This record gives sequence, C-alpha cells and structure tokens, in this order.
Amino acid sequence: MSISKLVTVAALGLAFCSSSFATETKIMVRAKAIDAKFIGTSVGGVKAVIEDAETGEILDQGWLNGATGSTTTLIKEPIKRGQRLTDDKTAGFVATVDISSPRLLRFKLIGPYGYRQALQEASMTSWVIPGKDILGDGIVLNMTGFIVDAWTRVLEGGNVDIYTKASMLCGCPIFPDGLWDPKNYEATAIIMKDEIKVDEVSLDFTGPVGLFSGNTTVKEEGHYKAIIYLFDKKTGNVGVDRTMFEISEE
Repeated sequence: MSISKLVTVAALGLAFCSSSFATETKIMVRAKAIDAKFIGTSVGGVKAVIEDAETGEILDQGWLNGATGSTTTLIKEPIKRGQRLTDDKTAGFVATVDISSPRLLRFKLIGPYGYRQALQEASMTSWVIPGKDILGDGIVLNMTGFIVDAWTRVLEGGNVDIYTKASMLCGCPIFPDGLWDPKNYEATAIIMKDEIKVDEVSLDFTGPVGLFSGNTTVKEEGHYKAIIYLFDKKTGNVGVDRTMFEISEE
C-alpha cells in the first residue's frame, strides 16, 4: 500500500474514532429584551446559530419560539439569586451538539424576524462539556433595542404627519402608567434630503398603545427621508425605522 493510501486510511480511522466517542449534548438558548421579557413567537422569533468559536464550524442552528415569560417574575418582583426565570412555555431553542471533548462554542442570535427594521444581533461564548446538558433557563443572551414601525402622511401645503408604532423588543406594550411608560422614552424624527438634515421633530405619545406622532411643514419640493428613533436614556435602548415621502407641486 502506498504512503498516500496509508495516510488516508489513518485519517479515516481517526475521524471514525472521534465520531464514535462524540456525545450528544443539549443546550437551551434564550433571548431576553433589555428591561423587558423574553423574545419569541409574537415578534417573529429569533434565529440561533451555534458554532465552534475557534473554527467557525456550525454545530446546530434553529429558531427561538415560545412565549415571553412571566411578567410577575421578570418585571414586577425582585429576582432572587438562583431563581428560575422561565417555564416550559418560555421562548427558547434547544441546541443539540455532538462533541467528543470540551469545546468553546459561540452562541449567536439574530432577531426579531417579524420586524426586519428592528433586527439585532447578540453573541457570547461558553465552554460546553460532552454529556453535560445546559437546560432550565439555559444560556440567556440580552438583546438591546425597540421595535419601531414608522410611516408618514403628506397633506396640503407641505404639511407632513409623522407616526410610529413602538414596543419593546419582545413586543411588550408601551402605554401610560404601564410597566413600560412612554414618558420614559424620547421619540424623534430626523428629516433628511439628499443625506442632509433639514429638520428634527419631537413626537408625542398619542396612544392608546405604542403610538407616537408629530407634524412638520416642508416647503421645498423633492424626496425626503424620515429617520424615526425611540431612545431610553436610562437603559441605552435605541430603536430606529426609516420611511420616505415626497413633496411636489399641488
């Protein structure tokens, strides 16, 4: 047998031995919105990719689906050390990896997919040991941002109404005296033409749930872009959407 064939046989043997000793290991992965609840089915789900942090090999991938979790546990009452935060209905994805030795894995999340303008990405690394499942609450990644869905309406005389429907990244509602009160957030529209800022408009909460609006007047003809954002100074959460409108001769 030639040397090249011996090398090939040896390599196949090593690969067979490695796969023979691989152990199926399960890891629960979850996404939690900053200052809110878990992210799941109600906002289109979150995609999870689990890969080897050193080689980039994808070991598993799937979707985080399920409910947002208990409002009482997550928001209303203080969380105690070691307290379970989730239940069987809380959004998550159970990844299954076949590994034969401890490996440093990267857990990458992208979502929420129901609102593409609100897509965020979060990742972290963790060692995983063969046969040592990580279940229960599992590995929880925090995701920043708001869902901001904006649009405009052009009226006579260059009057432009600007609207946005906003919520937490998990879809949790914003309304007065609620758990997420609009008075805690700054809503603003930046008006641009040819990538030059021409106006900035504050948006007031007009409700009943999540709706902010404002008005401005634009006299010069042309195509305009409105960049609408929601900002929470306390947490640093930011959400952005962009929409276009046109001013033309009457």
